[in-house]
Amino acid sequence: MSVLSAIHASAAILLVVAGVAKLARPADGFAGLVGFRARPFLVRTLGGGEVVAGAGALWLGGPVAASAVGLLYAAFALAVLRALLIGAESCGCFGRLDAPPSRVHVLGNLALAAVSFVAAGADVAPVQTIVQSISDRPAYGAALALEIVLMAGLGLVAFTALPEALGARTVRAARHDTDTLFRSVPPLAAKPGEPVAVEGRRR
Repeated sequence: MSVLSAIHASAAILLVVAGVAKLARPADGFAGLVGFRARPFLVRTLGGGEVVAGAGALWLGGPVAASAVGLLYAAFALAVLRALLIGAESCGCFGRLDAPPSRVHVLGNLALAAVSFVAAGADVAPVQTIVQSISDRPAYGAALALEIVLMAGLGLVAFTALPEALGARTVRAARHDTDTLFRSVPPLAAKPGEPVAVEGRRR
């Protein structure tokens, strides 16, 4: 399995996670993604589509399943970009494991879409490849499976925790700049021979 195929497999896992999150919490799963709160039925339909596309790409492989994953990530990139432009508070992709929309999320979706479209020409079924690798070389197959799962986990962190951390850092920097701009100015020291004002009197 090539590196691109492994990244595509991790993208498919991430898609399944996002779909399950929408199925479990439809009220949270789509809020702000396109600028309005969708009905739970529509959210569950989208989540089910994500699960089917991701599972199909993992189990069956082939150009159709890989292209479906790529199309979903491309559509999500556009939706998150719109949410970012309108100032939505949530990207709505992972239920409670969520974060404000960010450029990281847009670029990540575009990158995973591109990888999935490239993997569509490879006609690789990741699960079958991993099972065959474990059968032939157990250590290599286990390492390959672990690598794919870890990449999916890193993708989840990049789409959820990283934008939130960057947003908190931006807020702290803005507060620091405001405090610096409006900080109190210490009184000027009196020159030798000039009277010093104490509690409204001069002495």
